[in-house]
Amino acid sequence: MHQTLQEDGYLYSRGHAWRALFLIYMLMLFDFIDRQVLSALLPYIKVEWQLSDTELGALVGIVNVAIALFAFPVSVLVDRWSRTKSISGMAVLWSAATVACAFAGNFAQMLVGRFFIGTGEAGYTAGGASLLSASFPRRLRGTVMGIANSATMLGSVLGVVLGGAIAAKWGWRYAFGVVAIPGFVFAILILFLRDYKNVHIAVQPHQDTQEPGMSWQQATRVILRSGALRAIFVGSAMQLMFTATVGNWLPSYFNRYHALAPDQAGLRTGIMLLIASVGVMAFGYLSDKLAAGKPRRRLVLMASFPLCTALAFGAAFALPVGNMQLGLLFVGAFFMAAILGPCFAVIHDLVHPGMTGMAIGVLILANNLLGMALGPLIGGMLSDRFELSTALLLVSAVPLTSAAAFFLASTRYDKAIAALTDTPH
Repeated sequence: MHQTLQEDGYLYSRGHAWRALFLIYMLMLFDFIDRQVLSALLPYIKVEWQLSDTELGALVGIVNVAIALFAFPVSVLVDRWSRTKSISGMAVLWSAATVACAFAGNFAQMLVGRFFIGTGEAGYTAGGASLLSASFPRRLRGTVMGIANSATMLGSVLGVVLGGAIAAKWGWRYAFGVVAIPGFVFAILILFLRDYKNVHIAVQPHQDTQEPGMSWQQATRVILRSGALRAIFVGSAMQLMFTATVGNWLPSYFNRYHALAPDQAGLRTGIMLLIASVGVMAFGYLSDKLAAGKPRRRLVLMASFPLCTALAFGAAFALPVGNMQLGLLFVGAFFMAAILGPCFAVIHDLVHPGMTGMAIGVLILANNLLGMALGPLIGGMLSDRFELSTALLLVSAVPLTSAAAFFLASTRYDKAIAALTDTPH
């Protein structure tokens, strides 16, 4: 059996696996710092450039539009060329674009800079997830993916908190420049990590391995034929639509309704995202424990997370400002990103090792195009139409669709596993 197909033991060594996790974690951390720093700066930019909430939502969402456009093409490159080199190149691009945002003179220039941040961020997730999936034993997959994806929440915390603090002291432009620097450093370090060989996918059983393997178009059709995977993609996108909306608009909500200064509003949002980060790690570990022997249960557990999210946030935004509301927001934060680790883990369970990058690419496309790109923009449009508190109450119903999708995926899990068994290696 090819080395990437091992289920027990580490691909190269325990040390290599944990080095891979550290580097991917740090890249993801600074990716989200660079991405989310804008959230803390929105009140400043709104006043300086006299922008509407819809325009502010566009500045947030354009990153995810770019990721959606380039995630799948880059994921094909990841599976066909090099994971480490793809990740490195993407990190350099998004870091340079973050620096460029510091020099933007108007809305259009900022929009272009944010687009290139998203272009750079399109490639590292598929490559990083594939590296981690191959490097660690299968029994640790949910835990490892939970740890790695907790960086998204912690990075969001640091982006919001650092952005607010730097902007309050030196101005909002300095925030972009400061947070961009570490990305260049880790772009170099990832090149020293050992990659694994690309996996041949035969088109027919017993096909001569010297013949051309399955094309990316054929592999994509295999991925999209899976009813379980389609439901997972939709469920993940809907949950992240809500998470992105709340994560980006909470600083403005606390600023407008709780009368907090922008830096204090960013700090409070940061605390909530930190709670979300703990939830990602905790539920990634829990999903491994519950899935042992019965992996279908991972999807049933995933369906419970968005349900808890909708109940907590819906109740919170229906209440007046006060301690009860704040407590419910903290409870909801614990669940709102909990799907991340289990979601990556279950996708790796359901696809051939030679297709993991492409499957993650499809997930990223759905997450960004249907989820994180639309969420902040829709939130801004609803805020302009009604008010921000009403907008956040309305989007609190979105996770219910995510819960339904994951439960549907759980009913299709066994069929997907049977189809995977029939896929030629």
